[in-house]
Amino acid sequence: MDSIKQMNEGIQQLNKNNMSGAERAMTEAIKTDPTHAEAYLNLGKLYRKQQKWVDAEKAFRGAIENMGDKPQGDYYFEIGSVQVAQSLEPGTSRAEQEVKWRDAIKSFSEAIGLNPNLYRAHYQMGTLHEKLDEPEQADQAYRKCIELNGKYSPCFVSLGNMYIDYGFSNVAMSVLETGTKVNDTDPDMWNGMGRALLNLNQPKDAVEAYKKAKRIDPDKPDVLFGLGMAYAEIPMRKEAAETLNEFIAKAGNSPEHIKKVANDTIARMDSAI
Repeated sequence: MDSIKQMNEGIQQLNKNNMSGAERAMTEAIKTDPTHAEAYLNLGKLYRKQQKWVDAEKAFRGAIENMGDKPQGDYYFEIGSVQVAQSLEPGTSRAEQEVKWRDAIKSFSEAIGLNPNLYRAHYQMGTLHEKLDEPEQADQAYRKCIELNGKYSPCFVSLGNMYIDYGFSNVAMSVLETGTKVNDTDPDMWNGMGRALLNLNQPKDAVEAYKKAKRIDPDKPDVLFGLGMAYAEIPMRKEAAETLNEFIAKAGNSPEHIKKVANDTIARMDSAI
């Protein structure tokens, strides 16, 4: 009972953003009861919030070791999410990333083994297989995610975008059209539709899809870029230049080669107006 009380105190401190107080209370909870799986879990979440990945992984492993006869797929999911975060650290080489992605896939597989309905684990596995250039495994994972939770739009978006990236825009269209019926307020879904239509040389329809995405999220850089490029294809030069200038203003961390394409297209549109 004392351990639960100490852990709850830690959670309260964490909610108040008092990291040292939260860590102290949760560590005390584990000292009081070294088999308290939930205390390890919450300590892991605290470390993850602080981006202390090694400590977070260690704490989550403590939760797994003490989960007893109540298997918790979520615990393995937490480890997988930490391994993915580690792969994204600046300065991580591609080889190191691939090791982390494989480790994370194993963790998410363990999570699914304990809880087959954990649709988010299937989604994460899909994204990792895609990063590893394994489209068939990614396809299976995304489709399983859709089967388990047909309202979780990121699975439709990722599956559709993967088909576009691999040159199957017509297949992407059927996936994304189904996705828009499930969730028509996800800007990424309409952005994917715009990409597919543009690749299928249907710029006018692409403009309409991108406009829907823009109405939902007016500041999304990839939507502004896609809309500008679709206008350029029609060509609606003035609208293309205006939209791509808006993209440049909001581009932020967009890749440099995308910004270059936008600037080159603006120059081409301006010279033709």
